[in-house]
Amino acid sequence: MRRVCAAGYLEFRAAMRNRILLMLLFLLSAAPAFAELPTPMQVAHRLGMSDKAIERVKKGEVVVEELEASSDKDLSIAIVARIDAPLEKIYEFLNSGRLVEISTITQSFGDIDTSTFSLADMELPDELLQRLADDPADTFHMSREEAAQVSEAATHGKTQALAAYQKVLSARAKAYWEQGIAGITPYDGKGRSPKLDLAHASEAARKLIRNPAVLAELDSVPSKSPGKARHRLSWAIQKGRDRAAPVLNHSILYAEDDGDVAIERRFYSGYDYDSLQIVTGILPTSDRQCAVFYLNHTYTAQVAGFGGGVKRSVGRKLMQKELVAEMERAQKAVPGS
Repeated sequence: MRRVCAAGYLEFRAAMRNRILLMLLFLLSAAPAFAELPTPMQVAHRLGMSDKAIERVKKGEVVVEELEASSDKDLSIAIVARIDAPLEKIYEFLNSGRLVEISTITQSFGDIDTSTFSLADMELPDELLQRLADDPADTFHMSREEAAQVSEAATHGKTQALAAYQKVLSARAKAYWEQGIAGITPYDGKGRSPKLDLAHASEAARKLIRNPAVLAELDSVPSKSPGKARHRLSWAIQKGRDRAAPVLNHSILYAEDDGDVAIERRFYSGYDYDSLQIVTGILPTSDRQCAVFYLNHTYTAQVAGFGGGVKRSVGRKLMQKELVAEMERAQKAVPGS
């Protein structure tokens, strides 16, 4: 099962490159016996779901819960549903690449070689490259020092501006790989720190994950992983709202005989938002059904400050409609459900 899950994860990730990355977190305890696994309802209680909401999940409804915001920048949401199919059928469905999530357009993507951290293959569309050369600080999220480096290079032309920006992202990837969350440089501007954002997201994840080995991976520096988890870095050019921009991702894949754990962190986002952590959990039950948990922590300065509570509520509602529709589609599409 371990080999199938790892291969399926890579296949699914490649098939979904034109969507925001949606990773799987199988919320399994360290106990080897299936009977000792936490029940879906126990996990739901950890999420803070009410007994009434849990009963709705049991009846087959897709239930949305607004998670407690981990900071004033956090657009957090949880979606829970039951799929009446055995775990292996859901594996097959996920591996087919048919699970659709909130749409974005991915223009290009690639893995980051952690021996060189080169992003030389990352190109930008001509109009975006011109914008970067004209005003780096207004084009992509960067620190003041990083923007100054790109501005200096831009005086020698667009090609040099791109090379300087690639070097900036390469340095960010290297620092993250070697230092973990602590190595993330803040963006220019008040409260613009992916380091703090992802620390909040990890703290929220600890409410669900009880496996000590997985917790160790969650807190570890990627290059110094204490266990058998696979850590991967990747880049992508994605267009969400009105501008394409690079993103840098960290994927953690942890495999055990009774399940896999995968976590996706976006530790750099060039536009739209500052950082995010998306987790989807599939928890098997003793009656050969599965509960599916989708958790999203997206951090953006656009909802911080005065009136932030109202802004977060609006943001969640915009996310909710599409996510519920996709979860309902998954309920019907999985063979055996």
